[in-house]
Amino acid sequence: MSHGPTSEGVSAEPNLTPLLDVVLQLLMFFMMCVNFVNEQVKEDVKLPKSVSAHPMDKAETDVLFVNLKPYRPEDFDRLAPDAQARLQAKFQPGEPCVSVLGREPMRPIELKFWLKDRYEETQKTSRDGKVNTAIIIRADRDTDYGQVFQILQTCKNERFRNLKLRAFKIAKVS
Repeated sequence: MSHGPTSEGVSAEPNLTPLLDVVLQLLMFFMMCVNFVNEQVKEDVKLPKSVSAHPMDKAETDVLFVNLKPYRPEDFDRLAPDAQARLQAKFQPGEPCVSVLGREPMRPIELKFWLKDRYEETQKTSRDGKVNTAIIIRADRDTDYGQVFQILQTCKNERFRNLKLRAFKIAKVS
């Protein structure tokens, strides 16, 4: 009853199949998360440049990105033809276009009603009834400042208080 090595030489090879399965699942999870972040921070919004811009605070957990830019039909070429037709019927080129993750682009007036619903929904689901959602407005550099101000006022009127504007940070010129 000896358990020592035999003359045949036993080789122990680990089973890597479960490890490979876990690695692939983690890879798929991270790929999904990255895609959601990319949708929130669209590349077609060209942010203005600012010396006083600073990065987003990592402590903020409930964040809502609101993208504002002039409507350009070529920015929506990746959509299905029926969605493109709806947008072309809804917007004129150059008209302000607001986009939020998971929603079709909307006019600023439609944002008001959507924010009202979002506030009430968040208030119901929060533990203490307080809404701590940070709204980050990403306005295209070609957007009229009056439109940005209108979006800020809409957010304030719908009781959101944590409002921020995004810009690219540039080096201070001496």
